[in-house]
Amino acid sequence: MPRSHWLDPLARRVLQATGQLPPALSSESSSESSSESSSETSNSSLQSPEPALPTNWFLDVNRGSREQWRELPGCTDDMADLLVRLQRGGVQFAAADDLFRLLDLPTDLSQLWAPHLLFHWYGDAPLQPVDTCIDLNNASSAELTPLAWPEQRIDGLLRERRLCGFRDLADLQERLCLPASTVEALIGRVSFGQRRAGPSLPPRG
Repeated sequence: MPRSHWLDPLARRVLQATGQLPPALSSESSSESSSESSSETSNSSLQSPEPALPTNWFLDVNRGSREQWRELPGCTDDMADLLVRLQRGGVQFAAADDLFRLLDLPTDLSQLWAPHLLFHWYGDAPLQPVDTCIDLNNASSAELTPLAWPEQRIDGLLRERRLCGFRDLADLQERLCLPASTVEALIGRVSFGQRRAGPSLPPRG
């Protein structure tokens, strides 16, 4: 009788008992058991929920350290670095919506973070923000008008972005030397799209 691997388990045991097939190797059994155990462990790991923050854990958004930000579920290194850079530039957040829009945070993470965030404003009251969402990497001079910036600052923005598009608010603040109050007024109201190629402008005389 041919010894085919496709025999069902009962037939295989009968043939092994009558000596027509060699006994099952213990390594096969061990391998199968190990594989099943590994699969169960993996599934268990995938199904384990991420540990929640203690109910009494809070973060002062305008004074939080990089390490504190990283304790929030889903907060990446890039997010923490951006927030700390803005804080060092004197930028503050007035409300959770501003923070979540800046980070483009998914709804589930926003709901998870919200109970643990404290928004204490240090110093004078925040300025009124602009109402229009503006792509600072591609907006025309006319589209930048709602910013109510002086002409010199607009010229600086246009000059800098011709060299390289802005990455984020912290990059904008650092390259244009903007005061914190100006950056705070932009939170959640501006975007930084990929810089589109345009006609080269002649240098100013």
